[in-house]
Amino acid sequence: MKLKFYWLAPIVFITLFSCNEQDKTKRPAGDQLDTIIALKKSLPYTEQDSIALLQLTKKLYEWNETDNNDDFFSPLQRTETDTVYAGLDMNFHKQKLGEMRSSGLFTEGFIKNYNKIALLIDNGMRDGSLKWNIGEMPPFGNGANPWCNCQDQRDDFLSKLYIMHLQADNGGLFYNWADGSGGTPYNIKALKEGKQWKINYMEGFDYNSFERKIEEGKGLTGKWGNEMVVLNIGVTTLAFEYHGQCVYFYPLKKISNTEFEMIWARDMDCKFDNGTKETFGIKETPQLGKPFAKFTLKNKTLHAEYYYKEWVRKYSEQVLSGVFSENYKRNNQL
Repeated sequence: MKLKFYWLAPIVFITLFSCNEQDKTKRPAGDQLDTIIALKKSLPYTEQDSIALLQLTKKLYEWNETDNNDDFFSPLQRTETDTVYAGLDMNFHKQKLGEMRSSGLFTEGFIKNYNKIALLIDNGMRDGSLKWNIGEMPPFGNGANPWCNCQDQRDDFLSKLYIMHLQADNGGLFYNWADGSGGTPYNIKALKEGKQWKINYMEGFDYNSFERKIEEGKGLTGKWGNEMVVLNIGVTTLAFEYHGQCVYFYPLKKISNTEFEMIWARDMDCKFDNGTKETFGIKETPQLGKPFAKFTLKNKTLHAEYYYKEWVRKYSEQVLSGVFSENYKRNNQL
């Protein structure tokens, strides 16, 4: 029996020693543990924050999938025979803003940004600078659903959704989500209002992106103006609108997508003479059928370079100041 005892004892000792060694390798050393704790404390969010943001994101898309909440910026068709939408349906839009507020999911900053985008689109459609043909894709955005920057969501989307890359950003947390489908992660920013996390930014509703896309789509056409006149730029004609009862028409010669020349003419629909036939006793005056000015679109402003600078100066001094200005803004920016 003694032999058996001494035979088993080394085995027990070795086993216990081996387990202790394995346990040591599993647990971080004291300095390593301190480092891990310090790193966790340095993070701009807690584990509870990350759980709350995942829940918020899932609630966002649950809300988005119910009661037509995936609809956005709905257009207005006034009559059945219209071929171009007149603007956005602002009654529907106001209803949408109310639903967003009552959901409790969005900050007031996000809702104001959403409204700002809608007004940008609506103004462009109503002044004619943004054309949305009925039955066609809208002339803004990137062609994808702005709520997810995707075409279609997978059936198990919500169960697969996860968030990652949390970063502090101006008092909030910037992060992105994915669903494992291989698509591009979607960027979101959340802020705390009171003690509740809310959506403050979504990349599909980035105002600057909408503005840039709309400006690219508008090009030069549409209404521009200063304090005295409105320039209505078409494909082949430029109309100087002094008011509702006086319009002068000039042919235009396209140079590029951002430049054109105005050709001098005397074609008008006006009850008074605007004084453009005056010579002011100078030699170089505008000639019929010849270029009068070059207009260039840059930084959302239409810049004018006049070929008859002395005549323009005299006209401004003796007839009507401010008609031929150096810069013109989109009519909805005046």
